[in-house]
Amino acid sequence: MQRIILLFFFSYFLFNGCSTVGENYETFFDPEYKVIDRGKLDVIVKSRSCALFVQDAVSGAKRAAEFHLRSVVGKQNHRKTFKEVRRYNVGNKICVEMSATALPPL
Repeated sequence: MQRIILLFFFSYFLFNGCSTVGENYETFFDPEYKVIDRGKLDVIVKSRSCALFVQDAVSGAKRAAEFHLRSVVGKQNHRKTFKEVRRYNVGNKICVEMSATALPPL
């Protein structure tokens, strides 16, 4: 009986102790965002995304900013410009803050 219990604990620690956390490899989108709305299409949205690789963090922040900008502007015809505001590390992830600006169409 002791062997079974020891085998159970050994296998539990072997499988769970050596596994990596899946969160390290996922892109993290911050659901909170900041909006500066000056009226009509003069809107600026700032959002944040974290990922293991820089390209994933930048594209994630851009997609999140575009999504939040579209939720503020709606279906109005507009053009978008993106600007990277800040880049920093949190643990082993790279975080990027992106600004999306809605401008009137040309």
